[in-house]
Amino acid sequence: MSVQKDFSLKNQLIARLAPLSRSALLEHSELVDLNLHAELIVAGCTGQHVYFPVDSFVSLILPVKGDSDLEMVLVGNEGMFNTTMLLGNTTSALTSIVQGAGRALRIHRNALRLRRAEDDPLRKVMLGYASVIQQQTEQRAACLRYHSVAQRLARSLLMARDRAYSNELFLTHESLAMMIGARRDTVSHAASALQQAGIISYTRGYMWLLDEAALEHATCACYRTDLQSYSLLQRHPEASAEAPDHVLG
Repeated sequence: MSVQKDFSLKNQLIARLAPLSRSALLEHSELVDLNLHAELIVAGCTGQHVYFPVDSFVSLILPVKGDSDLEMVLVGNEGMFNTTMLLGNTTSALTSIVQGAGRALRIHRNALRLRRAEDDPLRKVMLGYASVIQQQTEQRAACLRYHSVAQRLARSLLMARDRAYSNELFLTHESLAMMIGARRDTVSHAASALQQAGIISYTRGYMWLLDEAALEHATCACYRTDLQSYSLLQRHPEASAEAPDHVLG
């Protein structure tokens, strides 16, 4: 349990809990390894667990019939998935795919449901995070509609950097296509433009962010909006005591 306690503080949601709430949650959790590209929860299926990433990050993917799948949310140690269980749902609309290998704390949905019912501060923190996820999915829809592929690529790379805590990323063309909602050849063109500008260095499956300031300049306002929503959650973790009407994650 001492190892789990040490790792639990690396997940920002768990770290915000009061010591008694955190200890009670950890009694029902286990530390697990998340392997790169593993599917943890499949859309339309019953998910048995909720995950709190420690040093891993995961894409929540919306399957699109007849077209490329689309990433809606990227979750690292700032949060958790799958949030649908916070609303009592057993199936997720999204598929969870590991984009950054590492560890996570995992708790069975029944145990989390029991803890949530018995621990009001825990419930409020979890629902506050679910509200942020709802805002991010709505922002994602607007980003796809109004912002260029180059802007979306810059945003996705910055989000991955923030969760990997590194400017060295291991992302395939397929992963990038899902992350920005574009075809692979379009992704290649946008990535080549960033490389020619000296902002990134990119080879197959590997990317090095050379000029992070330029990348932040190239992104759309959605990146900063997402940061602000997480910052608000950090300052007021119980800001949303009521569940949003619909949560995808």
